[in-house]
Amino acid sequence: MIAPPFAPLTHPAPLELQQTISLTSTCVAGLHARKVNVKEAFTLADSAGNFFRAALHSLTATAGEALVYERMALAPESPVEVTLVCAVLQRQRMLWVAQKAAELGVARIQPVFTLKSVPPAEIGHEKPHAWPGQALKGARQCRRASLPEVCRTVPLDEVLASAAWREADRRLYLDDRADENVSDLLVPCRSVMLVIGPEGGFANVERQRLVDAGARSLRLGGRVLRAETAVMVGLTVVQHRIGDLTL
Repeated sequence: MIAPPFAPLTHPAPLELQQTISLTSTCVAGLHARKVNVKEAFTLADSAGNFFRAALHSLTATAGEALVYERMALAPESPVEVTLVCAVLQRQRMLWVAQKAAELGVARIQPVFTLKSVPPAEIGHEKPHAWPGQALKGARQCRRASLPEVCRTVPLDEVLASAAWREADRRLYLDDRADENVSDLLVPCRSVMLVIGPEGGFANVERQRLVDAGARSLRLGGRVLRAETAVMVGLTVVQHRIGDLTL
C-alpha cells in the first residue's frame, strides 16, 4: 500500500475546469514533499478517479488553494504497484536509475546490497542522498500524481524476509542465465516485486535464495544487458504486459 506523502494527490470531490479548490491537509503535505512552489503545476485525482492538472495559488504549512485548468486524457498512474528491487550500481548509475524508474511508474525503489554490488563501505560514493531527488524529478517530469518512495539500502536477504515481499502478487527477478522464463506470469495483478542484479549478475547462492523466497526468473532474450539497461527494459516489459504502457 502506498502511503502519504507518496500516494497520489487527491481531492475528495469531483473536479471541474476553472474551479478553485481548497487543498486537504494530506494534499498540502504531499505538495511540500514534491517541492511544488506557488504558480507551479501539479497533478491530482478527484473522487471519480479522473486526473487533472492544477496551478498552485497559495501554500502554507497546513493549507493551500489551486486552480484546476486541464483534464488529463489518460491516467498517469500505473494500475499495478511495482517495487523495483535494484542492486546498488557503480559509477553513480543509481541517480539515472532513480529518475527513469520514476518515469516508468514504479511505486517504490528498494536499493539492495548483493555480493557483486557496491559494498556498504563504499555507498557514499554513489550519492544515495540524491536518489530521492532524482525520483522526484522523474515523477514531476512525467506528470505523475504519486511520488516513488526511495527506501534505505538494505541487504537483499532483508527484503526477501519482509512482509512486503511475501504479500506481493508477483515476485520476479531478471537473469540471463535462468533455466526458466516465466513470462506467462506477466498477467494483470495488484503488485509486483521486480529484482535486478548488479554488474556481473547474481551469485549462484543468491539465485537460490531468490528461488527459495518464491521468486521466479525472467529472461530478456539472448543479449547480456548492462545492469541499468536491464532495469529499464525489465520495467518496460512489466508495465507493457500488466501496467499502463499500451500500444
